[in-house]
Amino acid sequence: MNITIISGSIRQNRGTPQVAEWVRQTAERLASDVTFTLLDLKELHLPFFDEPLPPQDAKGSREVGPEVREWLAAMGSADGFIFVTPEYNHGLPAALKNAIDFLDFQLTRKPAAIVSHGGVGGARANEQLRLVLNSTLGGVPIPESVTLKASPATKPVFDDAYELLDEYTQAQRPLETLINSIVWYARALKAARGA
Repeated sequence: MNITIISGSIRQNRGTPQVAEWVRQTAERLASDVTFTLLDLKELHLPFFDEPLPPQDAKGSREVGPEVREWLAAMGSADGFIFVTPEYNHGLPAALKNAIDFLDFQLTRKPAAIVSHGGVGGARANEQLRLVLNSTLGGVPIPESVTLKASPATKPVFDDAYELLDEYTQAQRPLETLINSIVWYARALKAARGA
């Protein structure tokens, strides 16, 4: 079983990759029988979404470039997702929303978890992302989420081993609960899909 962790920021000096690595290391420690794949949107170089039809309406007639094909294949092969997002101007980053707009069936009946970070824990980005994932894309946002009240781009949050510094350790238990939940949902929904 594969759960993909999406690092959802592409800006310079971003802290999201650090948060995503903390998520990955915690997940691998808790669920050693699951493959956790880290996918960084910055490395994909996705274009701005400008297709003539919404992907769900294209019915196999889509012509996309290699970057988009790589993104769709990675998301299609996953059994569940953990989206790691900062909060920009009370919302989710444009790059993450743009990437999601390329999807057609990849999220359908698959669980999605959200780990957000920022001054108020990224709570507003977390809430917006939950609505997007539970749209016509058919993703299944799990009840648990993590709102890390920190911005690793501006202040140290982790040590060299991606353990939380003392000031932030209250976020560890919610992350562990989220990991256990996403693994449970991924197994249950994979079985239900007959995959």
